[in-house]
Amino acid sequence: MKSLAFVLLAAGVVAHAQTEQKFWEWIPDQTPIAKHKERRDRLRSMLPAGGYAVIFTNPEQVRNNDVDFQFRADSNFLYLTGMKEPDSVVFLAKDGIEFQGKMVKEILFCNGRDAGSERWLGYRFGPERAKDVLQFEATASNREWNAFVNALPITPEKRTILAPQPELAGRTLGSMIGAWNAWTTKNQASLTLERREARTLGTMRYIKDAEEIRLLKQACSISARSHNEVMRQCRPNMPEYAMSALMEYGFKKHGCEYLGYGNIVGSGPNTCILHYMQNERPMKGGELLLMDCGGEYHGYTADVTRTIPINGKFTEPQRQIYQLVLDAQEAGIKACVDGAAFGAGHRAASDVMAAGLVKLGVIKAPNELGRYFMHGTSHSLGLDVHDAMPTDSTLRPGAVLTVEPGIYISEGSPCDPKWWNIGVRIEDDILVTAKGPVNLSAEAPRTIKDVEAMMRSGRK
Repeated sequence: MKSLAFVLLAAGVVAHAQTEQKFWEWIPDQTPIAKHKERRDRLRSMLPAGGYAVIFTNPEQVRNNDVDFQFRADSNFLYLTGMKEPDSVVFLAKDGIEFQGKMVKEILFCNGRDAGSERWLGYRFGPERAKDVLQFEATASNREWNAFVNALPITPEKRTILAPQPELAGRTLGSMIGAWNAWTTKNQASLTLERREARTLGTMRYIKDAEEIRLLKQACSISARSHNEVMRQCRPNMPEYAMSALMEYGFKKHGCEYLGYGNIVGSGPNTCILHYMQNERPMKGGELLLMDCGGEYHGYTADVTRTIPINGKFTEPQRQIYQLVLDAQEAGIKACVDGAAFGAGHRAASDVMAAGLVKLGVIKAPNELGRYFMHGTSHSLGLDVHDAMPTDSTLRPGAVLTVEPGIYISEGSPCDPKWWNIGVRIEDDILVTAKGPVNLSAEAPRTIKDVEAMMRSGRK
């Protein structure tokens, strides 16, 4: 019996080892670990002599009582490590620092292994596995962070610190951030703190590499296909939340782990609320439905908006406003070329909409456009839906941005009532290339003819 027990125990150990060995391979299509290592090396090379970079992950956030929101790592931290666990921090030293008896240039502090925690919450790397799998020069338990910080050298040269960090944190991460803030306060006369990431991480993240573009293409494709399914299933008298649920199902069915942001699904008068997220109203025939929804695939998010007629066919006033927004979007996309200013698309789209609304009689002069178009046309897109931006945001190959003009005419607006409660936004995700702009979310139809055809295809 003893030999049998030993065999079973040995088999269990082997099975557990195989599980750990395969853990990182469970996630298909992920960014190669070597790419994260390359990014850390690049960031460190951008630091001045004697500089440090300190990047905390996000805290776990309480939703209510003892229920947490699903954890999502800080984008800077994820970009540099690929690690999706809480209570962690990366420390980079331009010229190296003595740690555990040797000189190192990068250290990851993270949660240790704990069988009880893993029973409830799942696999954790622990410092040892993290060092091997994530290819870190040195790792340690996050319990060692406070002592490490207190022993940090600041002389003989003045230290420059890059330290983007979360505003709020739970007990473990909060203690770590508290120790860091106490140290920087104590030594502030000898430190230059750069809490804004624009000159370093913003510069790196703004121009996407081939790996990031691949993941963004997948996020955009999944999101566009999910929009198409909602177009096919949309019917009058259905609630907005049914469309939102169908959208989220499409995202997750095809591999997106998260929503890139909360779904915006507004019908009728709610199309004129820019970030409407209640998604509760029953939809009515003859009205429009505006859906601003994007899935997040392996950290990278799409941001796609389509506006559709709930009963499958645009009314004439809806058609006129929709076509104007589409024409403006086309002009904005065409402006997204190498060397253009980031705001070139906004100016091009605004000019088209101002002239068009004057022609339709909705406004009397172009300078009144702001009454019905009150947001920017573009933002950078990547690991965040409003992604990192550098100091110089000139468009270059590899930049990815949205183009999302909109017209929102609320009830009671000073124009013909036939335009009231018409809100239209069309948004796509555009990759800047040397050969011109590429629409990554083009699988979702945009023209009036193609939108109506997509909706008819679900009614056969």
